[in-house]
Amino acid sequence: MTQETTILDRFSFRIIAVLAASLYVSELGSIKSIFERLLTVEFYYEFGVTFLIAFTVTELVYRINKWLSKTYPLHNHTGMRIILQVICGLILPCILVFLMAALYFAINNVNIFKTDYLVFVFPLVVVLLILLNLLFILVPYFVHAYRLQKEKEFAGSVPAGEGEQIAIDNLIKAYSGVSVLHIKGDDIQMAYIVGGKVVVNVPGRGELITDYTLDELEKLLSETLFFRLNRQLIARKDTCNSYQPKEYGKLEVLVEPVPPVNTVVSQLKAKAFKEWVAIPVE
Repeated sequence: MTQETTILDRFSFRIIAVLAASLYVSELGSIKSIFERLLTVEFYYEFGVTFLIAFTVTELVYRINKWLSKTYPLHNHTGMRIILQVICGLILPCILVFLMAALYFAINNVNIFKTDYLVFVFPLVVVLLILLNLLFILVPYFVHAYRLQKEKEFAGSVPAGEGEQIAIDNLIKAYSGVSVLHIKGDDIQMAYIVGGKVVVNVPGRGELITDYTLDELEKLLSETLFFRLNRQLIARKDTCNSYQPKEYGKLEVLVEPVPPVNTVVSQLKAKAFKEWVAIPVE
């Protein structure tokens, strides 16, 4: 299973960006040239502290945005996302920057309120944090839109009848927030319908939305590993721990993890299920 990422998800890129921003902020207002400052211990001390603060806050904002994108996708929870984005992605990091800067000045026996930090540097920090939040929000959407367009162009170039075979031979597309995932069929534990949407449950990823219908997934997934228990649920063999008879020849299957839909197999499919679950997986 692979996750499509943007350049912002690369740790090395964030490090380089923070180094550049730290250099700019540390040199802001300096009357000496950078070449003169490079020869002083003071430069490396100030730059190191600035980098530490900037890196800590950048990683915090990055992690907050990853959590918000997964828990409150902008297209599904617009109002709540904006509120939480302002509070968690902007206000809290601003407070953290101020406290860390105040601690730095205090260590050097300087009162931060008696410096020009709040007049010149802190407003710039706020602007940079706003831009950082916008980048973490908008870039995945642009990348997502670009990839969807490319997929549509690719789908249009595939001859009729070959699209299904490509999906079988390769991966199944699913969504986590604005991220597009391509999942191996065998990695799916189960697929079910919730609120009119088809959800696939993947270990380590949780519940993911997919564009496939259960009928389409039933055709794409291995018949040896997966069984269509009913109209709402497809389960992998190792999730079906046991079953017990119900009225009218039905079977109730104990599935773990427990899905949010019923696990009853109809009388018509009961025999096929018993035969399927008894076959060992090679």
